Amino acid sequence: MTSEHRPAAVLGATGLGALLLLTGCADAEPAESPGQAGASEGEEVPHGYVEGAEETAEPQSRLVVADTGTGDVRVLDLITEEVTELDPVPDVDGITGDGRFAYLRSSDHGTTDIVDSGAWTVDHGDHSHYYRTGIGHVGALEDFAARGAVTDPALTSLIDEHGASRTLERPALEDGTVEPAAAVPEGSATALPFAGRLVVAAGGSDGRVRVHDREGAEEDVLDGTCTDPAGAAVTRRGLVVGCEEGTLHVTEDDDALHAETIPYPDGGARTESFQHRPGSAVLAALSTDGQVWALDLSEPAWTRLDVPDAVAVNAVGEDTFVLVLTADGTLRSLDPETGEQEAEAGLLDEVGADPAPTIQIDTGRAYVNDAEAGVVHEIDYNDDLRVARTLDTGIAPHLMVETGR
Repeated sequence: MTSEHRPAAVLGATGLGALLLLTGCADAEPAESPGQAGASEGEEVPHGYVEGAEETAEPQSRLVVADTGTGDVRVLDLITEEVTELDPVPDVDGITGDGRFAYLRSSDHGTTDIVDSGAWTVDHGDHSHYYRTGIGHVGALEDFAARGAVTDPALTSLIDEHGASRTLERPALEDGTVEPAAAVPEGSATALPFAGRLVVAAGGSDGRVRVHDREGAEEDVLDGTCTDPAGAAVTRRGLVVGCEEGTLHVTEDDDALHAETIPYPDGGARTESFQHRPGSAVLAALSTDGQVWALDLSEPAWTRLDVPDAVAVNAVGEDTFVLVLTADGTLRSLDPETGEQEAEAGLLDEVGADPAPTIQIDTGRAYVNDAEAGVVHEIDYNDDLRVARTLDTGIAPHLMVETGR
């Protein structure tokens, strides 16, 4: 529920033109764009039309942030700098997002609260559409604590710490309700929507990866294997899943799915999460033993980057930087192929370990949450990591995810 709107204080230099929008509304009335509301029966529907949403000429970004001490939740519009206060989430200790919705986890209660951030981008390949509507609380899953999310226009799959999935009807979320989908196979499998199907990694000893239709019926078994699945992401070059034996890379060709396993660069360690800019096919990860790895899916191959004491990573995209935050509060940009450092900036006075800060990236800026200072730093990664703005969200932003990208 929206209870307050107020402008965020700008403590540093202003900057930033067009940024990405976030997504849809639950408790607030959605806005309508001129020429879209009232498209009556028989009239031609405009290209890209989304009922009840306003289409904009450029992307607009928002940040969903939460304070683990108080449970307070805020949504910060990065264009208007307006802050929307939502109802607290008691004992919140984690957050993940899917480009529109933020999923706030409370491990103690075993619940996930779902927030519609009020803006989103639809990628049509050669062009994109940008939309906005109201901000609000959609609902909650009372018996599931989500640590990851993968989505497509029909389904949203939430994944817990054990790799089990809970699949929701995406159109229902967009309408402001939480509706489980009946498509997930029985058991604790990781089921991920991709290319109009479900890719299912059961995580058993055989490591088989199956393809199911949206009603749950098995269609195929892929060549790649995946034991102990943890972490997944969808990119322009396919779906990736973190597995014990390597990274499973699933692609579509001629309406068929194919899989291969990309080996990890070091023996023993593995990945359990991926970070990347939406629309990019370069990913970054912290391995389970704290190493910084970069994955270019055009190769595809992992590269190890020698950065001791890393606490957060993300990848800007092809032919550009991997950003790394180290325990001393320094943000660094590195060449993902050579590991050579391009720039560095002292950013945080103190880096909390639990939860660690995060680096969120869009097409123009990066965002780093600084819970100790109670602010979010906006970084121009193309200008030697210059701090473009310092944004006050009104709470200690221990948790943060960017939406609308």
